[in-house]
Amino acid sequence: MNILVPHTWLQDHLQTSARLENIQKYLSLSGPSVERIHEIEQEKVMDIEVTTNRMDMASVRGIAREAAAILPRAGFEASLKTYASYRPTAGEIVDSTEQFPISIQNDISLCSCISAVMLEVTQKPSPDWMRKRLEQTGIRSLNNLVDVTNYVMSEIGHPAHVFDADRLGNTMIVRKSRAGESIVGLDDKTYTLSGGDIVIDNGKGEIIDLIAIIGTANSVVVGNTKRILFFIDHADPKKIRASSMKLGIRTKAAQLNEKMLDPNLVMDALLRGIALYQQIADAKVVSPILDMYPQPIQPRVIQYPLEKTQQYLGISLDATEQVGILESLGCQVEQESQQLQVTVPTYRPDLEQPVDIVEEIARIFGYHNIPSTLMASAIPTKYPKDLDIAKEHDVKQFLAAIGQQEVYTYSAVSKELAVQSGFGLDEHLAIENPLVDDHVYMRRSLIPSHEEVLRENAALGAKTIFEFANVYIPQPQDRPKEELHLTLTSTESFEKLKGYAEALLEHLFIFADGATTSLRWVRENTYAADFIWHQLLAKSRKYPEYKPLPKFSPIIEDFTFAIPESAKIGEVIESIKTINALVQTIELLDQYKRNFTFRVQFNSAEKQISGEDVKPVRESIIALLKNSYNAPLVGEA
Repeated sequence: MNILVPHTWLQDHLQTSARLENIQKYLSLSGPSVERIHEIEQEKVMDIEVTTNRMDMASVRGIAREAAAILPRAGFEASLKTYASYRPTAGEIVDSTEQFPISIQNDISLCSCISAVMLEVTQKPSPDWMRKRLEQTGIRSLNNLVDVTNYVMSEIGHPAHVFDADRLGNTMIVRKSRAGESIVGLDDKTYTLSGGDIVIDNGKGEIIDLIAIIGTANSVVVGNTKRILFFIDHADPKKIRASSMKLGIRTKAAQLNEKMLDPNLVMDALLRGIALYQQIADAKVVSPILDMYPQPIQPRVIQYPLEKTQQYLGISLDATEQVGILESLGCQVEQESQQLQVTVPTYRPDLEQPVDIVEEIARIFGYHNIPSTLMASAIPTKYPKDLDIAKEHDVKQFLAAIGQQEVYTYSAVSKELAVQSGFGLDEHLAIENPLVDDHVYMRRSLIPSHEEVLRENAALGAKTIFEFANVYIPQPQDRPKEELHLTLTSTESFEKLKGYAEALLEHLFIFADGATTSLRWVRENTYAADFIWHQLLAKSRKYPEYKPLPKFSPIIEDFTFAIPESAKIGEVIESIKTINALVQTIELLDQYKRNFTFRVQFNSAEKQISGEDVKPVRESIIALLKNSYNAPLVGEA
């Protein structure tokens, strides 16, 4: 996702000697990518891409924290500033609703953390500086009570919500929605819930909030609001994601809450919000500060051997420098001999194991500062037999030019797709610890994956797609054999696919005695041509090969066989070729359901052949298909 960060707002959190252009350059080199700088309301605003595993950077404070770690490595002074926050008095924070004016009943499996406070406020337009900053980040200013929630979300990085306290009642029950319940959102749209969404009930069966996604019209602040409940929750991100996508409500709060936000940010955001309400809404705190957080998450500790830096990066950094880098990122580090014990801040859930620490050291040190050196071992000179990048690119360009669409599909497939390939499950290599059920077996064929692509895109009409990818053939007591295939799959017509395959062979100057291929009917209105790439490469030519015209006239006959689905047409063609030397060429002429018509050309280089010469060969072809493939000649008793 991308966020907008005004330079003046960043300066509230970052003390630095770096100019905006320096910040853009070095953040992009070692941290979040500053893709462009806009000018909005006569001020510079950075457009920054934040990856989904780094939600700690999805705020002004988060970007300032990154810049404070990165800029000193580039020779600039940089440090984080403190910001105005409410300071609670002793005993003012309570962990249950016994002393709170509203009874809040919560299931921690739905919300792990809830913080709230009751405030008396004065509603009025937001000051120009707040309105301007919100609008620079793409958020419309409404009034000071709502704007504070959006300001806190953009600045601290955790969404917040405000209720009209006098419209709430005395009870809030966090529960799952029931199928058929409906809400009217702040956008004045009615949404019907299918069940399982996290909602707040006012104790009368009325939903007053779709938690972490959108507020409801029956509890929103109105023109005469005098008391508010400032409320921040940390809900189950998986349930938030499911509800948001199902209902089609993609608010910024939903996009943040569905990711791995730090629940320890909740209280920071609440205290910052109270300070802002005091500043712009004349707020008075009229309740204790509620902090329902029964199972706080603890910082993760990673044991990091110092040798890993040299091992992975090929550079030698002394322990002091590595410790300094990690501490600049908010980690607590203790050194014992040649090992670091790294305590990771809770806002960095992406740091899980030693290789993640290596990556952090590398990016803050600067990938651009790691010297480029040749590896000490010999440069490999033996390449796989099917490696010809130039030829592969040429074929891709050709197939795209004649109307096909290139696709990329997963190497690991589901049980259903593995069975569709025609190979048994015992002929597939199973992944021991698959991440999902859809990717369990290393595929033996690309065709089932292509069928899935065509099925999911059926609305686009008949298509022909192609892909270069490996299939994986299990080997006893060894790694699987990886065999590169070029597969064409079509829902246009068999004739169209056959034309594409023939055009490809002609492009590679492979003619009647060409490469092994399986041109097959997959199922109704779906056809595929599967080439083993190294065989195509072996038979391809840079230039066409001259062949003299035959001295004698050929005999041409057409055969139509009823071939079962289990047989591969390519194998059938190869088998017919080997029956007799008089079989010069064979091509698949036509198909209707499972009836395939082949055109066979008979000839000899020594003499003019007759029908009597061809008769025993014809009988051998018919017997071969009947006995070996259970494919009788159509019309034969």
